[in-house]
Amino acid sequence: MGPITRTVEDAALVLTALAGHDPRDPASLATAAVDYRPGAGTDLTDLTGLRIGLPRTYYFDHVDAEVETAVRHAIGQLEALGARLVEVDIPLTRYLQATQWGLMVPEATAYHEATLRSVPELYQADVRILLEAGGLMTAGDYLRAQRSRTLMSVQWTRMLKEVDVIAAPTVPMTAVRADEETVTWPDGTVENVSDAYVRLSAPANITGVPALSVPVGHDLAGMPICMQLLAMPLRERTLLRVGHAYEQTQPARALAPVA
Repeated sequence: MGPITRTVEDAALVLTALAGHDPRDPASLATAAVDYRPGAGTDLTDLTGLRIGLPRTYYFDHVDAEVETAVRHAIGQLEALGARLVEVDIPLTRYLQATQWGLMVPEATAYHEATLRSVPELYQADVRILLEAGGLMTAGDYLRAQRSRTLMSVQWTRMLKEVDVIAAPTVPMTAVRADEETVTWPDGTVENVSDAYVRLSAPANITGVPALSVPVGHDLAGMPICMQLLAMPLRERTLLRVGHAYEQTQPARALAPVA
């Protein structure tokens, strides 16, 4: 979970208020409060020396052409600000989907168990069926998914030692019509829309690495396109620095309409 804001600077303000040790939460890190706001008196667009990981695998597979063009252009903007592009291979990609659903479905089922039993009519059929299916998964399946998550986290830590930030599309396509259930990619692959929309956020969700999504343009239909930035755990300041630098050259205020 994370804040949804209009600009990167606003995200930094909200994160500054949210983050920090909470003695009432046993899972809270005992770290000092951090001010995530962009530093004053510094060149906020200078990314000289920063290593941007450009995925060779996974993130640009089965991605809409307009999305890929916009994201690669944004990555080029980061390079123009002084960052160095470093190609990286995303580890254990063949296990991502199985691991994500192996964790998410039983956890969602456990969370919704009481209301699913008492007022099942409040759930639409697709969600209800998914939650009911979660009740059929075994503890062994869930534990195997947790082991897979651990292996991925180890591999991602190794990969992120080679770069400071990874830049990639946030989702593989822009918004589709509500009645569209599948998407067909140029190579003939048919993918469920719900699978497509969570596919590129799966690595961060599974491994726990922080991610920042930044608007980078629109497709021909006017639908927004975003780039996600990912970094080592507790490196949110780096993500915000990169996102803010990009925003200064391609202002998010022009990309995110004011209500």
